[in-house]
Amino acid sequence: MSEDETLAPTLRDIADAAGVSVASVSKVLNNRGGVSDESRRRILGLAEQLGYQGNRSARSLQKAGVDGAVLIIPAEAYSNSQFYEGVVQSIIAEAAANSLKLDVRLTSHADGRVIAELDELLAARPGAVMAVGMDDPAVIDRLVDSKLPAVLVNGMDRTMRLDCVLPDNWSAGWLATRRLLSAGHRRIVHVASRHRLSMQRRLEGFKMALEEAGIAFDADRHLIDLLQMKVELPQAQRAIRQALQDGRLDGVTAFFCATDVVALSVMQGLQSEGVRVPDDVSVIGIDDISIATHSRPPLTTIRIDRGELGRLGVQSLMRRIAEPEASVLRVNIGVRLIERATIGQLLHGG
Repeated sequence: MSEDETLAPTLRDIADAAGVSVASVSKVLNNRGGVSDESRRRILGLAEQLGYQGNRSARSLQKAGVDGAVLIIPAEAYSNSQFYEGVVQSIIAEAAANSLKLDVRLTSHADGRVIAELDELLAARPGAVMAVGMDDPAVIDRLVDSKLPAVLVNGMDRTMRLDCVLPDNWSAGWLATRRLLSAGHRRIVHVASRHRLSMQRRLEGFKMALEEAGIAFDADRHLIDLLQMKVELPQAQRAIRQALQDGRLDGVTAFFCATDVVALSVMQGLQSEGVRVPDDVSVIGIDDISIATHSRPPLTTIRIDRGELGRLGVQSLMRRIAEPEASVLRVNIGVRLIERATIGQLLHGG
């Protein structure tokens, strides 16, 4: 046995350094569940720091001739959303556990610029590509044409040419609406910005839940489209104030908001006009970002496991690197209701 092998770190070394059991280290390094996100990040960080190379990933990358990947995310999406921080942290940690070096790049969100910047990145021939929060058809075409191993995270390729890992947005919209319906609400408004497929899918889930309850969807009655109103997501309160003043919300008893950021802004807009949540109206969001627990009242929402998005995204990319001709996978991650304090029960329906 060589000196290098003798000194190579073991699972016990990592466990002792992290203050966890060897079983927990084994679960994390073999991509299994049952370990908290905080412990997972600590274990993966120590594994990288100690130079642990006990998994098959390093050998797989070496065999494929790939030592790294470029991680692409729109700068605007990253800077404007708490959601993406958790996803990116998870990707970085999981990549480290799989010996995959990452080159993180922020791209422009402006029309035309993102394609030019993407072409420049692809011309450098990175080993592989992870695109986070991007599903524009032109972007997908560029990634497919590059013939590089590529995965979309929190994005969907409707043409089924690229692997995708994303939350089940349709179910998120359906579950949120069903929760409001179960509380007796019938006059429900969806507040959204249909700028991406994820938002459109949430709207489709909303429509289906209404239809199953015998309510015909009417955009004029059931939708406030922030994109159409040229209102940014964090400024939804402006749209709500305007709708209240215009009488569009007369009789409305509940709001299903496409994201938590929209929901919090809607609540602020309602409260500024003297409308109480949940006494007068109910509100539900999607994402379960950290500040959702600190709103007044705390926000009921649909949780998306951002850590799982990142982990499965890296695992999908590793699979694509090892098996370039494997069938394309679309992985929809389940979501779940987080009950807090922004939904009130109607005694006689709405």
